[in-house]
Amino acid sequence: MMRKLAFAGAALAMLPGAAMAQDVALDPIEAKQCAVWASMFSTQFEDEETRQAFIYAVNYFVGYYEGTTGQGIGDLEDEESIAAVETRFADFSQICGAHMQGFGTRMSAWGEWLSQFGSETAQDAK
Repeated sequence: MMRKLAFAGAALAMLPGAAMAQDVALDPIEAKQCAVWASMFSTQFEDEETRQAFIYAVNYFVGYYEGTTGQGIGDLEDEESIAAVETRFADFSQICGAHMQGFGTRMSAWGEWLSQFGSETAQDAK
């Protein structure tokens, strides 16, 4: 799943004008907009793994929003910022795709570290 998320983000980041993978810092409203974007994008794929990667991204962006603001994703009805996703979908594909790629890359690196740590721990236990 982590590789699929990184791959999906990488594919999106290759869109014309796409930014490099984003650092972790993300504006909370942008995180909410990216959750909407990823939800909309998840319906565009027949491949179940790719769809799941976008659903995973929805969870990431929702968690980021809620963790940063201390509010539930639906607590603030801000129709204007949500409507912006539909009217500027290509822009959000670049912005959110880059964040998604960055997250996928971080998760892949962490997964590799965990695997190595587990292998070393298993070796030490012998």
